[in-house]
Amino acid sequence: MIDFFYISLLSMFSWVYLIFFHGRKNILEDNFFWTSNIIFENEVSESNNTKIEDNICVIIPARNEENYILSTLKSIGDQNINNLSIIVVDDRSTDKTNLLVSEFRRKNKNVSILTGKKLPKGWVGKVWALKQGVDEAKKKKIDYYIFIDADIELRKKTISNVINFLKVRDLAMVSLMAKLNCKSFWEKTLIPPFIFFFQKIYPFNLANNPKSKLAAAAGGFITCKAVLFRNENIYEKIKNKVIDDCNIAKIIKEKGGIWIGLTGLVTSNRGYTKLTSIWKMVSRTAFEQLSYSKTLVLISILGMFVLYLSPLIGIVTAIIMNLTNLLLLNLLIFISILLIFFPTFKFYNLGIIYIFFVPFSSFLYMLMTISSAYSHYKSGNIWKGRSY
Repeated sequence: MIDFFYISLLSMFSWVYLIFFHGRKNILEDNFFWTSNIIFENEVSESNNTKIEDNICVIIPARNEENYILSTLKSIGDQNINNLSIIVVDDRSTDKTNLLVSEFRRKNKNVSILTGKKLPKGWVGKVWALKQGVDEAKKKKIDYYIFIDADIELRKKTISNVINFLKVRDLAMVSLMAKLNCKSFWEKTLIPPFIFFFQKIYPFNLANNPKSKLAAAAGGFITCKAVLFRNENIYEKIKNKVIDDCNIAKIIKEKGGIWIGLTGLVTSNRGYTKLTSIWKMVSRTAFEQLSYSKTLVLISILGMFVLYLSPLIGIVTAIIMNLTNLLLLNLLIFISILLIFFPTFKFYNLGIIYIFFVPFSSFLYMLMTISSAYSHYKSGNIWKGRSY
């Protein structure tokens, strides 16, 4: 029991660091990573009506996206920007994606379909599609590229606000983390922790700080200067990276400032009604996130246990063994966890009841991480019919 008390102390000190110091270069000014205060709408004025005269190209990689592609295209069309072209890269879809885009194109001449070539060895599917899209776009004079997933829907004026924001801040890239679907039980249980974990791994303060080497982006919506691709197609440098967004952000940050934040202006229509769908999404990238290192997997699992599971185990153990000090210590830790997760759940307009599922969610994410490593060595992680 003395050993578990020390585990509880380790958990407490770890949380003190995460709550007050993690991701903050300037302790007096920087946001706490968990407050979810870095929101695009708070940084840009909705009243900014500066007309966009630049040539903008939206590139959408699409593989079997018949359920979402039309909503995405319509929301882009509603942006009311004159010099805007859209390239849908049909990544060898076997559903009605190509047909739906073709029908939409009849009334929207600024839309073009690029039939993707066969995936070369050593390339990841999405990166290969984006590479082809950029190659096609480079045939025209483009000022800004916008990379959007095929399930993304934009509110009106989103693109103009982003372009103006990028200009005012003199940035090379702006990425907005799409607000994911959060309707089913599994979405309400797992999506907010997923966003929290992302912000913990990639604190937005550091990603947006030009003096920090940390870079991050959310692949659902990335806007960047086209000049970055003038001499080379950057996607060729990350051809084998499943985590395309953060890897492209790392390269772009070496060339100029970047900014990432939360938003309600960019939403994802993709639903994750089953545990298996979220499991596949996470396990596809988890092992790469840990640099394909078994040691880092072990450290990650132990860290998750100490941070998220040990406080709950400590509470139960203390009650059974009637250990007051252990109970008070772990209650303090558990309450702290609930408080720092609250802003993320609030951002998703969820009731406080779902915060109590965080230990359960963390346990599932531990299993997803192990699954990612196991699948990598067994058969590869499967995503949209491809093994990585």
